[in-house]
Amino acid sequence: MNRFSKMAVLSVLPLMSSLASAADAPNLAQQAAQEYLNLAKYPEWTLPVPAGAANPILADREVDVVRQLGPNGSGPALAVWSDSIRYERGDTANLFAQLQAKPQSDADVLSAPSADAKGPWQIRGEIVDASNETVASVTFADDGKGADQAAGDGIYSASYVLGEAGQPAVGQAASLGYRVTAENEAQEQRVAMNGFQYSHPAASLTGEFKDRVVDGNLVISAQVEAVQAGRVHLAGVVNNALGDALVLAQTSATLGKGEQWVDLVVYGLPLREAVALGPLSLGAITLTTTQGMPNALGDVLQGAHQTGVIAPAALTDKPFGRANLLDAAARLNALAK
Repeated sequence: MNRFSKMAVLSVLPLMSSLASAADAPNLAQQAAQEYLNLAKYPEWTLPVPAGAANPILADREVDVVRQLGPNGSGPALAVWSDSIRYERGDTANLFAQLQAKPQSDADVLSAPSADAKGPWQIRGEIVDASNETVASVTFADDGKGADQAAGDGIYSASYVLGEAGQPAVGQAASLGYRVTAENEAQEQRVAMNGFQYSHPAASLTGEFKDRVVDGNLVISAQVEAVQAGRVHLAGVVNNALGDALVLAQTSATLGKGEQWVDLVVYGLPLREAVALGPLSLGAITLTTTQGMPNALGDVLQGAHQTGVIAPAALTDKPFGRANLLDAAARLNALAK
């Protein structure tokens, strides 16, 4: 189910049982039923992206900023983040820390450096594994060298190179954390912890793609190189000619070792409804190895392929008709009567 639509549906149902008045309940049931009917038009493997919404693949890869205030919620807050949520062997994880003014709201993520921070602050970090064992130590600096982009801007930076030690087996991934400690001359201390994935995918995209229309659907074939046989998940977001995300398409496949093609089938109806004449493009596409937990995330390729012009008449105009959602809509409509 489209995560945006699903959230809307799930937010309606509890209201029907606990908050809505008797007069409002039938109307809410009808709204939820209509939401299910709209979703039933599309298969689970091709879901439209709401107009104006962010690319869902890129949104899922956004890094989280973790902030830790002092005792009793006092400022400044120590904020820590990295430049990616996943890395592979040989990659450099760039880590960042900043003493920030006490946030006024949860929306204040990367606010200005704290004016009430008593300095100078010394910031150090530890890379830890899932057992909380220290893998490496790093020192943060605000000197404009290495990972630090600008000296004296209040953002401290450190780097960690993912090496052979601790690398997961092929097709697996491991969660690593980084614990950051900031201390000043007044012996004030802030400790914050964040993390990232050390990924070792068993298969990767080569960057070669081709497309065709089959039975009213757009089929994008992605060339994959697998170093080990196993199961993978392929997800892609199709953009229109203006760069707006239209649909999220997904598929799973079991691969053999070597080079092969995986077909990503994009149901034609949402493209037809969007009057997507083309050229269409892959706004983002990624391959995940699903042989263990956590799944081994692969790189995200952006703008990797562009189709030719596609006539709307070549795309299906038939609703998919997801039976479970149609049944849920019927039950909600009956409740509303």
